[in-house]
Amino acid sequence: MNILVLGATGSTGRMVVDQALTAGHHVRALVRSPERLAATHPNLEVVVGQATDASDVARALSGVDAVISALGATNGSVITDATRALIAGADAQGVKRVVIMSSFAVLTDRLSRPAKLMTGMAGGMVRDKAAAEDLLRASNLDWTIVHAVRLTNAPARGTAAAVPETTTLRLGDTISRADVAGWMLAAATDNRAARSSLALAS
Repeated sequence: MNILVLGATGSTGRMVVDQALTAGHHVRALVRSPERLAATHPNLEVVVGQATDASDVARALSGVDAVISALGATNGSVITDATRALIAGADAQGVKRVVIMSSFAVLTDRLSRPAKLMTGMAGGMVRDKAAAEDLLRASNLDWTIVHAVRLTNAPARGTAAAVPETTTLRLGDTISRADVAGWMLAAATDNRAARSSLALAS
């Protein structure tokens, strides 16, 4: 399978790239700074460009079967702008399958009181991600939005699972980046949870 990874130089994105290559997929990474991507592999293609630039994204989407985005930003409208570029590029190139990593902080109605107070300090990031999600839901793509709980650098446990919608999300809920990467890769390749959003914990 040909997979485009956005945010490939980030902590979670690197794991998406590594796991996809290990599984035998062909990976294209759209990055601003290729020197930050240490991975080398015959099935890895690095494309230099901006995830917020519609022409760069459309170029990177050529011949792609699915997109996994692990983009992160703490302020501004980076995620919204990148999602807008992704939707336009995917429509132009005929790509349908998109898996996006978001944050449990966006799910304000499901947060415990301490979690709500803590994530309230990241208001700009939350608004950016929420606006991006609205764009994705209004698109005709086969999207999946993964609201990961608090990320850790622990090894993969293979226990990532969707949290029931009635469950309160707490600061103590964690999941490893490796498990998030593995779940998103599986979702992109087997079309699980298409056109749905979920909270993911381990």
